[in-house]
Amino acid sequence: MTDMSTIQVAAETYFTKGYASLDRFIAYAYQIEDVRNVKPRSVLFVGVGDGLVVNLLRKHPELAVTTLDIDPALGPDVIGDVRELPFPSKSFDLVCVYEVLEHLPFPESEKALAELARVSHGHVAVSVPHRRTGIDIALKFPFIRTLLKRDILRISLLAPVRFPGFAVSKQHYWEIDWWTTPVRKVRRAMRKHFIILSERTPPLDHYHHFFMLRPLERDTARTTV
Repeated sequence: MTDMSTIQVAAETYFTKGYASLDRFIAYAYQIEDVRNVKPRSVLFVGVGDGLVVNLLRKHPELAVTTLDIDPALGPDVIGDVRELPFPSKSFDLVCVYEVLEHLPFPESEKALAELARVSHGHVAVSVPHRRTGIDIALKFPFIRTLLKRDILRISLLAPVRFPGFAVSKQHYWEIDWWTTPVRKVRRAMRKHFIILSERTPPLDHYHHFFMLRPLERDTARTTV
């Protein structure tokens, strides 16, 4: 198993301009929307980060939130490894794993996916980096919800960029790109344990690729009843 004793992201990083950016807060809005759409009673949040989304979720009086992180300096409820989650099977309605899996070599992230499927009895929400560049335009105008049944009109022209690798990033072992880890490889790994219910990338933040997953065992149980 990969040595994770060296923390990749120092706690003070979360307040820097490079981290606490507009893109990041757009992604936070989508994380919160994931939880709101699923309507869980219990949530496991893997990867504490700056704690902003977790602190907001905990303001909901009927939502039980448990945090897990490998770094004790971030103050998680449980110190643990996503590849060996210290919880019984089917413990949570929703498991959120945002920008975590890429901090592991890809074979190790596949092990983590198996653990995520094990501890969830509802849904698993994942986001991973998707390295692209190009033009991303979001248009918003009066009465757009009435006319188009959506919040914005999005126009995107994006092209893949090759991931430079761990030696350059110092944090990520992989990211979705066209060459090293294409999105089809990520989907294939997920489908070993999950049904992929939806995929999306936020407007003006095409770097974060969101997946909503449902464990395969749950679907199998339904079809055999």
